[in-house]
Amino acid sequence: MKTIIMGLLLLLSGCASYQPDEYGNYNDVILTPSESRVIASDVARFLRKTDSAKRIVNINHDNSAFATTLISTLRQMGIGVSVNNPDTYLNMHYRLTALNPTQFYMTASFNDGRHFSRIWAISNNQLIPLPSRTAFGGTYE
Repeated sequence: MKTIIMGLLLLLSGCASYQPDEYGNYNDVILTPSESRVIASDVARFLRKTDSAKRIVNINHDNSAFATTLISTLRQMGIGVSVNNPDTYLNMHYRLTALNPTQFYMTASFNDGRHFSRIWAISNNQLIPLPSRTAFGGTYE
């Protein structure tokens, strides 16, 4: 009986797992459109601070709601975005990973070896970024 229960638990936990899309992007966090824009704006501000507005990034994606919001927000904030040109521009991939029901982290990775992350929390239905950010693979202020 224990074996059957353990097998069922393993089977159910496998059903709840998420996989990266065909381009390596990953999202297991449910966000409202407004929350997606806040996170995308944070990414754009960081890119502008580190690369200036001259940078063009390539984002291959699966047309998910977050990917669409990220691309449009980057463009609105002056960052050039290309789609399906991995050999021409700097490639960017993202990961939105739940830590628990009220916290998750967002990581943006680039094919030049750089990446940065920030932890976000949802408290009283508000999205709150933790003040610290990790950034590796480049020179950041």
